[in-house]
Formats: sequence, structure tokens, C-alpha cells
Amino acid sequence: MRIVLIYFFLFNLFAFSQEKKVVDLLNKQLMKEIKKFTNEDSLKIIQPFYINESKKLILEFEKYNSYNEKWEVIKSEVSLDKITGFIKDINVIFQTEEKDVLETIKTYNEKKELISTDIIDTNLFFTGINKEQNNTDFRDKIVEAFKKAGYVIDSQYWYD
Repeated sequence: MRIVLIYFFLFNLFAFSQEKKVVDLLNKQLMKEIKKFTNEDSLKIIQPFYINESKKLILEFEKYNSYNEKWEVIKSEVSLDKITGFIKDINVIFQTEEKDVLETIKTYNEKKELISTDIIDTNLFFTGINKEQNNTDFRDKIVEAFKKAGYVIDSQYWYD
């Protein structure tokens, strides 16, 4: 019984360290792109990637939406066990099978006054990572860290 408890404790400790590695890899890549492409994007990080006590991956950022000419604060969250894919087309995205991603979008006018709050359930978690080309090494590290944390995700599509 003691050996089982020790094994369980060590496995959880190892999984936690791999979850931290996922967060570290995501934040490192996001910050790298923000610094490298400062004049190309309005993205400002409010709360970098983190995993809460419920094992949800969360990111919160502010961005200017040129389509509606408004500022948006977007908070995305998804349970780690719901993530099934990690893909790249124009953006680097986590996918789920169902609408397991909760996105809260607060829209502000030019005076930074709140206009609306929308809550959307979707199957896509946009990471804000979208600038760097030829970054399959980043993809491979994320997929491996997820695997070591006990979550198998697919990365079938990775287009630059």
C-alpha cells in the first residue's frame, strides 16, 4: 500500500512539473513573438498562460479588433483533459472534440468603456501565437510535455 501511495505521489509530482513545462513553453513562445513583432500586433497580455487548480489552461489578453474598431479583452479557458489537438494554420490553436473552450470577450469603446460581454463555447483555443515560421520544434516540445503530463494530443496539421 505504501509503495502505491509513493508511486501515486511521484507520478502526480512529475505530471505537475510537465504541466508547468507546457505553460513555460507557451509563455516563452508568446513573449518571444510579442517582443520580436512589436509593431505588427496590438496584443497585450493581461494574464499569461497558467493552469489553475481545476487543471484548466487559461490565457487572458487584450487586442484591438480592426473589424469592429473596438478593443477586446479575451479570456480563454479549457480543461487539459479535453484538449485533443494542437494545430497551426494562421494561428497556433488547441482543439477539443466538443465545444469545451470557454471564451469570455469583453468589448470596449475608444474611451475604454465596457460595451458588451459575450460568452462563447467553442472547440478552438487560440493561443495568440501566430508570427514565427518553421517552429515545429515548439510543436514537438508541447506535444511531448502534454504526453509526459498524461495527456495525449494530436498535431496532424502544422502549416506555415
